[in-house]
Amino acid sequence: MIELSVVLISKNQAWNISRLIESVLQATSSIISKEVILVDSASTDETVEMASRYPISIVRLQPGQRLSPAIGRYTGYKRTQGEFVLFLDGDTELVQGWLGPALSVMREIPRAGAVTGRVINLLPSAAEERTAPPEKTHLDAPREVLWGSYEGGGAALYKRSVLELVGTFNPYLTNDEEPELGLRIRNAGYQILELDYPIVRHYNNYPPEAISTVLSRRRRNFFLGSGQCLRYHSADGMLWPYIRERGRWSLVPALWLVAGVASLSRYLIARDPTWFRLWVLVLVLLLTGAAFRKRSLRRALVAAFNRLLMVEGLFRGLLMKPSPPESFHANVE
Repeated sequence: MIELSVVLISKNQAWNISRLIESVLQATSSIISKEVILVDSASTDETVEMASRYPISIVRLQPGQRLSPAIGRYTGYKRTQGEFVLFLDGDTELVQGWLGPALSVMREIPRAGAVTGRVINLLPSAAEERTAPPEKTHLDAPREVLWGSYEGGGAALYKRSVLELVGTFNPYLTNDEEPELGLRIRNAGYQILELDYPIVRHYNNYPPEAISTVLSRRRRNFFLGSGQCLRYHSADGMLWPYIRERGRWSLVPALWLVAGVASLSRYLIARDPTWFRLWVLVLVLLLTGAAFRKRSLRRALVAAFNRLLMVEGLFRGLLMKPSPPESFHANVE
């Protein structure tokens, strides 16, 4: 069996694809048995042309079909043979010095299902100014990620035997595929471990608390995943673990919104404003607290708008009929 498979996903990332591939080839130079696969989601720039200059395999997803990071990872994984599988996104760069310790953790800890690390977020313009993390002759024991999403997310090393047991990324999920996979791994009795060392530099120029970013995520259906996951796990015993881990992002705001609608209805029908006034008061207090934490009322309002769209996405996702992941077939070139 091949020791290591690396799955890269990209879409219109010619500006970074060479840096990503070169970082992978450098980090894996001492590994004889390896394969690197790039899954490109119908890029219209020079991503594929630039990637083809390197000794890697390229899979091109055809336009005219739904495309997403989960689909790219799923498609790539199905073409791998490695004992360990490393997933990286097209806007990242693998940090040298992380892979070796991560592979050691995988071999030494039988219950390790996935290993990730810290993420260094940078603007693309800072790429040439980046500095290497301090070299460490010894890394501390990895930290177990007990619940919720792990910082690496789409950048993580997985054990193939575990993915064969619990399944890989669900290609039908529009988002939330990383924490959903993590939930399945932990539910099967395996661990997600995080090294105290950077795994990737992540280049991103989308301000997280800008209206344009929130609306862009909504247009790309990036808020449907929570509702989809609730449908998927409603009958497999993982519904409550999913709610416990991810519910605060969309379910709690949804319940809060329902409470607001109910109190407003009572006010309009029974002419009793008590509960609605209380709801408004708590809402104002929450926004005020968020504004103080973020040191900006605008950022607090954008965050509230983001949660509102997550609630809308929750209900839209609940209406989507689940399909078995193994039934998915991508159109590739």
